Amino acid sequence: MPLHGASASSKERWMNSTAKSWFSRAARCVFALAGGAGLALVPTSAAAAPTLRVMPLGDSITWGVGSPTTSSYRRPLASLLEGQSRYAVAFVGSQASGSLSDLSNEGHSGYTIDQIRAGIDSWMAGARPDVVLLHIGINDLNRNVDVPNAPNRLKALVDRIFQNKRGVTVLVMGLIPTTPGLEAKTSAFNNWVRAMESSQQQAGNKFRYVEPPALTAAELPDNLHPNDAGYQRMAQAFLGPLDRAFVDGWAVGGSALGAGTEAGMGKVRWADFDGDGRMDYLTVASSGAVSVFLNRGGDGRGGWAPIGQIATGLTTDSNRVRFADFNGDGKADYLLIDTNGSVQVYLNRGGDGRGGWEPIGQIAGGVTTDASRVRFADHDGDGKTDYLVIDATGEVQAYLNRGGDGRGGWVVLGRIATGTTNDSNRVRFADLDGDNRADYSVIAADGSVQTYLNRGGDGLGGWLLLGKTAAGLTNNAAQVSFADFTGDGNADYLMADLSNNAVTVYSWAGGDGHGGWINLGRLASGVSIP
Repeated sequence: MPLHGASASSKERWMNSTAKSWFSRAARCVFALAGGAGLALVPTSAAAAPTLRVMPLGDSITWGVGSPTTSSYRRPLASLLEGQSRYAVAFVGSQASGSLSDLSNEGHSGYTIDQIRAGIDSWMAGARPDVVLLHIGINDLNRNVDVPNAPNRLKALVDRIFQNKRGVTVLVMGLIPTTPGLEAKTSAFNNWVRAMESSQQQAGNKFRYVEPPALTAAELPDNLHPNDAGYQRMAQAFLGPLDRAFVDGWAVGGSALGAGTEAGMGKVRWADFDGDGRMDYLTVASSGAVSVFLNRGGDGRGGWAPIGQIATGLTTDSNRVRFADFNGDGKADYLLIDTNGSVQVYLNRGGDGRGGWEPIGQIAGGVTTDASRVRFADHDGDGKTDYLVIDATGEVQAYLNRGGDGRGGWVVLGRIATGTTNDSNRVRFADLDGDNRADYSVIAADGSVQTYLNRGGDGLGGWLLLGKTAAGLTNNAAQVSFADFTGDGNADYLMADLSNNAVTVYSWAGGDGHGGWINLGRLASGVSIP
């Protein structure tokens, strides 16, 4: 993708808020009534709580062995955290297991301390956690692997975690003290790790020791792994220290960053226009005009806040118009793919009449003139949309956004996926597992959805096959979008009625086989789009 200087064009006049007026709520968008009721309207706005990226790190106990759903302590911990609204938690890691919304974790069955240490550098680089929940060492003690030096080896692992990311919070839970036959070993190990808290904090590290629960024989049925009752007690033990890490300012978190990935290709688009973490309902008229309904929960769940027309548009070819966060501020920008394949960007400053748009000119020379093969998605999870191209064979080429031509350029990753179809209309990029990186999903001919979780792409961490995540509700791929409607950091399944632009939402709860979907019903009764 060659570099080009950003030059002004006459098109920029469209984005000059001093020269354009915005339309009222009624203009260009007429509510489509269903049974006498259109979209439920509300005037208020909402701010998203910060999101903590939490890496559950350890062995088979972290992965979930012993739980019928392999959910470990992660599912009950997520449930306990739902009782507060000060912050959200997104589990991150290269593995996926359990029956919950955020399947990601760094649990590796059978691993010892040294094996975790061997992989920690690449895992942290991919997941970029704010908090690490560490529980490791029982395999070392159970197998007599250098037991006298186990505490020192754990310290080396913890030190490496701090070296990988300055300011990360590490919460280390001691080993279950009632593990049959290992009581004396776990007691000695835990005493050493408990004492490590003082020295780590004196060194300026955000480290806390978490007292492990003394599980009963019924809660530890195979003498090594907890069952769900035991995992519930582990979750309760982690809850207080995790909450304290936020309250004390150790872990402040950030935005869910979902605005970096586009959703929708027709007259209705999904994009976070106001930066509150929830995808809003955007319409693109035949004239090119863009109008927005801010998502406050949808019909019957908080309604919509219509702000009317926010852009008169640059083209009547809606296929060349995209909405994604180019500069990483959490708000979707307006991207135009020119007929020669180059890309122009207009930064979202509120839209016409509300702060306008900032034209930054051409940011990419482009690699194809076929706009249908171009996607804008956050591949590396930095909050800024990247440039992806699905070629004629189905392979996906990626260019990471470092500011665009003349503003920092692009990092050429090359092929990041061989792809499973050459029909680009069936490919969706959306973050299903909540780690901020867009995953690869394909809508099959029968409407079912296959998902590959993004762990960096080919040669850079690969893809994790999650399998069939949805049986699907339609074989018409044009009806299906994946976008974070609920604002929890996970993309949901949105099915559109193409006759009236109404939308039914199925909230992600892990997908088929991992918690399923929650039918929220028809949350948008649709609008007429001229």
